[in-house]
Amino acid sequence: MRAQSQYLRIYDTGGTTYNRWQSYYANDSVTWAGAKWLYVPFIADGITAGITGDESNVTVTTAATSMVLTAFENAMREGFLVDLSIYQFDVLEGNNAPQAGQELVAAYTGQVVGGRSTLTSLTLQLGSALSPVGAQVPPRKFTTAIMGQGIRS
Repeated sequence: MRAQSQYLRIYDTGGTTYNRWQSYYANDSVTWAGAKWLYVPFIADGITAGITGDESNVTVTTAATSMVLTAFENAMREGFLVDLSIYQFDVLEGNNAPQAGQELVAAYTGQVVGGRSTLTSLTLQLGSALSPVGAQVPPRKFTTAIMGQGIRS
């Protein structure tokens, strides 16, 4: 049987990490890629869109807890960057930690451009997903953190 795990990192343009979350290993923090990842169940949506897609934002939705609220408010105020990674692997009995040989199925890096909330959930909006068909560049906030420094003569 195959399973997928998702990892989310919130960080600033200088590379300082503020949050590392994973949504597979329930109620447990795990070490993966040399860092500790806290269990925060979340859903990442919109990483890719078809040619008929509306170029909507990539979103991360999670339960409205005080820890997540603080993280999302800071990310929106500061325009933090977010890395999303999805791995696929074979499920082993007693699988309570990330195993070697996981296959990266999708990765996305985007800047926080907004958010919304309900009484029970919080959603963070990241730039738009690229359309894999036609490689159309969607609208997004272009900053030096994403684009780099320009060349001046």
